[in-house]
Amino acid sequence: MNLERSLVLNRFLDSLLAASGFDELRSSLREQEEGPDAEGHSRFYRVLDGRSGLRVDHDRLRDYDLRIMEYEAELAKNRRSEPFRAWKYFQYLPLLYAEILLDRLTEDPERLLRELNAFVARQPHSVGIAAFEADDLRRMAFFMATGSGKTLLLHVNIRQVLHYLRFGSHPEALVRRADGRREFDNILLITPGEGLSEQHLAELEDSGVNAGRLERWGGGRSGFEPRVLVTENSKLTEGPAGEGVSIPITELGDRNLVIVDEGHKGTGSEARTWKSRQEALSRNGFLLEYSATFEQAIGAASRRIQEELLSTYGKSIVFDYSYRYFYQDGHGKAFRVLNLKRADAERAHDLMVGGLLVFYQQVRLHAENQAAAREYNIEKPLW
Repeated sequence: MNLERSLVLNRFLDSLLAASGFDELRSSLREQEEGPDAEGHSRFYRVLDGRSGLRVDHDRLRDYDLRIMEYEAELAKNRRSEPFRAWKYFQYLPLLYAEILLDRLTEDPERLLRELNAFVARQPHSVGIAAFEADDLRRMAFFMATGSGKTLLLHVNIRQVLHYLRFGSHPEALVRRADGRREFDNILLITPGEGLSEQHLAELEDSGVNAGRLERWGGGRSGFEPRVLVTENSKLTEGPAGEGVSIPITELGDRNLVIVDEGHKGTGSEARTWKSRQEALSRNGFLLEYSATFEQAIGAASRRIQEELLSTYGKSIVFDYSYRYFYQDGHGKAFRVLNLKRADAERAHDLMVGGLLVFYQQVRLHAENQAAAREYNIEKPLW
């Protein structure tokens, strides 16, 4: 079981930027200054546009970059509770990959399908990955470490999908409707629990995205501005349920933009049921998935299910910035000291100094005992 070797969609997108893999792009982008240059382009764009063998049209790459910088400026303007300044390189790249993929999908889906299958046929490690079919292109997944900003990516991905739905030559690649209208019946954000749902509602509001509870507002559009409707896996049912809040998926139809955050959480049978309902809701629409633990979820499945999931996610994961990359870039996770919330600032400062000294001690011990640490596979401590 090796998810990394199965990520054919991700490798295809790497190849369009003339890269053999993420590490090649990472080495050229991670030291770049963030934010726009004097002409409004990102500094990442300048590096990518100069790559030899680039397989993305230069004018289109410029347009993608300007649109991503517009999203950056919009978030920087709207965000208040957690101010936002500029994309990190590992946030910029998945947004760029989404732009490239959505543009190609809505310009000529059949050509994209041919290109992907030709690429898969050339890959030595893709033996277990079946050829792409048209419906495989109706989903995108993002494998992002907790703390790497996947919530903000989610907000922008919604805008990206709606942009290409509005302006693409083939809107049916995103939503199939007999009447040809360029809109989803609903935009649904599905989570594994109420705590995460409430967190998403607060974050959407902070980003200036219209959002509400699905069980309160019901399906359908609200005026001219689409509303993101948030609910939990457990509330979606095949039909009327006996107790608690239940929302039959038949009432929501299958032409939805479905956004799933950590949708595999739960027991194996629960996760399979939830997954089938999410796919039913997006059968004639589009599915976006986000998780920090795709690999662990696949590893916990039976061998038969593993092979199915490897193929599914190998053909839908757009970008892999899982925890090992997050760690290698020197990032940790945000924290909150719950037992100091009523303490004065001086006491909090003492705690931070103490933490810094403990971290110094750990790093020094690791440096002085590298042979012993290596024997037990102990990594360098992370602040």
